[in-house]
Amino acid sequence: MATPADSLALGTRRFPAAMAPRRGARSTSSGGWFACALLVLLSLVLYRLNSHHGMTVWPDSTRYMGISPVPYDAPVYHWMLVLPHALGVPLLTAAAAWAVVTLSANVVLIFALIRRTAGDWRLSALGTALIALAPQFVSLHAAVISEPPFITFVLLTLWFTLDYFERGRRRDLLIASLMLGMATLTRFTAPPLGLAIVLVILTDPRPSFARRMADSALFAIPGAALFFAWVAISTLTVGHSIGRELRFYGNMGPDQWWANLETTAAWILPDAVPLTIRVALLLGVLGFAGWQFARQLAAWRSSRLDISCELRIAFSLMLGLFFVGYLAFVWLSTALEANLQFVGRYGFPAYVVLVMLVTTQASGLDMRPGRARTAGLVLTAFALLLLASHGLRTGVRTEQVFREGNGFLSVEWQASPTMAAVRALPAEAALYSNGADVVALLSERSAQIVPMERLLRTNRPDPRNPPEAQIARIRAQANAGLPVYLIVLDRIDWRFYLASEDRLKRELALVPAGEFTDGRIYRVASTASR
Repeated sequence: MATPADSLALGTRRFPAAMAPRRGARSTSSGGWFACALLVLLSLVLYRLNSHHGMTVWPDSTRYMGISPVPYDAPVYHWMLVLPHALGVPLLTAAAAWAVVTLSANVVLIFALIRRTAGDWRLSALGTALIALAPQFVSLHAAVISEPPFITFVLLTLWFTLDYFERGRRRDLLIASLMLGMATLTRFTAPPLGLAIVLVILTDPRPSFARRMADSALFAIPGAALFFAWVAISTLTVGHSIGRELRFYGNMGPDQWWANLETTAAWILPDAVPLTIRVALLLGVLGFAGWQFARQLAAWRSSRLDISCELRIAFSLMLGLFFVGYLAFVWLSTALEANLQFVGRYGFPAYVVLVMLVTTQASGLDMRPGRARTAGLVLTAFALLLLASHGLRTGVRTEQVFREGNGFLSVEWQASPTMAAVRALPAEAALYSNGADVVALLSERSAQIVPMERLLRTNRPDPRNPPEAQIARIRAQANAGLPVYLIVLDRIDWRFYLASEDRLKRELALVPAGEFTDGRIYRVASTASR
C-alpha cells in the first residue's frame, strides 16, 4: 500500500502519485483531432448514402416506433422516438436526427477513449477507422434500432469511469453508474459492463479495502435503482417489463451454433474467405488480447504502475472483462429464449470493445526487437488488411443500399402492389396480417398480427391466449358487421409461429379480395347467419 508520502489527496480518496491527474494525458495534437473530424465526416457521408431511400426499418424497429402489435422491451430508444413524435415530429425524422447524434458521438467517443488511454492519435485514428468503416457499424447507424444509443451509453460509462480512476472523484463514479443504468434501459445486455467495472475497482490494491467496497456500492446502486424502478413502474402501468421468463426455452441446435460462429467470424473478413482462415485470425487476435490481459492484471495488482500506463491498464481490464461477460450474457439469452440466434447486431458491440481493447493494448508494447515488437508489427499488418476489407465491403454494400434501399423502406417494399391495395381498403376496416408492422409503417394504418399458434420466445402456445381464442375474436368482429381483412405478404416468410394461410382459410371463411405479385388480401366473411 502506498505511504502518505507516495500519495496525493484527490477529493475524499487518497491515490498514489501515479493516479494523479496528468497534464499531458489529455493533450491532443491538431493532427489527431483533424483525423477524428475526417472520420466523423466520412461516417456522416456513409450514413447519408445508406439512408438515401430512408433509414433501414426492421421488425424490431417498428416495436421501438410503437407501431408494431408486439411491445418493445428496453424503453430508452422507444422514448427517444415517441417523445419527439408526441410534439409533432414524425417518427422517422426523430430516428434520423438521433442517428446523426449517436453516430457522431460514437465516433468521437471511440477516438477520444483510445486517444486518452493509448496516448497516440495515430493508433486512435486506426482503431476508430476499424470500427467506423466496418459494414456492421455503417448499417446499424443507418437503421432504426437501439444498438447505436446503447454503444453511446456504454462509451459514456467508460469515459466517466476513467475520470474516476484518474481523479478519484465519487461524482464521476455516480455519473458512470447512471450512464450504465441508461445503457441497461437501452439494451438489457449492459450489466456485464457493471460487473467488469466493479471487479476492476475491487482488485485495485492502492485504495483501502473499505474504500473499494464503498466505491463499488456507489457505482452499483444508482444504476441498478434506475433500472429496477423502471421495471416496477412498467409492470404496474403497462403490465410488462423485461418480457422474458427465467426458464430455459432455448432450442438452438448444431446448425444454429455453427451460424453463430460464422457471424462472429464476419467481424474479421467477408464470407468469401474460408471460415477456417477467418476463425484462425480471430483466435489469434483473441490470443493476443488474453496474453496482454494477463500481463496487465499482474501489473494492476502490483500497485506499482508507471504514471503513463495506469489508465491504459484500467481501461484494458474493463474492456476485457466486459467482452467476455457480454458474449456470455448474449449466449445465455439463446438458452433462455427460443428461436433466438446470435445475429450480427447483437454481437457487434463486442467487436467495438475488442477493437478498442487490442488497440489500447498495442500501445503498450515494447517495440524494441523481440517478441513484443513482432506482435506489434503483425497486429499493424493485420489491422491494415482488415481496414482494406472493411472499406471494400462497406463500399459494395453502400452502393447496393443507395440503389435499392434496405428493410421495410426499400424500393421493393415501397412499390408493393399489395400495400397499394391495402391503402385503398375501407377506413373503418380491421386489418390483420403476417406483416402487421410493415402494414402499419407503409400504409399508416393500424394492423394486428394474424393468430399465433405459438409464442416466438417460448416456442409453445400462449396458455392465456390460445390460437383458437384469437381466431374466435376475429370471427366475432366479422359477425358483428365490421369489415375485417386479412393481408398475406409473401416476403414475410420468417414468422413460422403464425397460423398458416390454409388454416385461416378453413376456420375464418376467407373470401379472396385481391391477388397480387407479392401477396393476397382476403375478406373475413360473416358466419352469423349460418
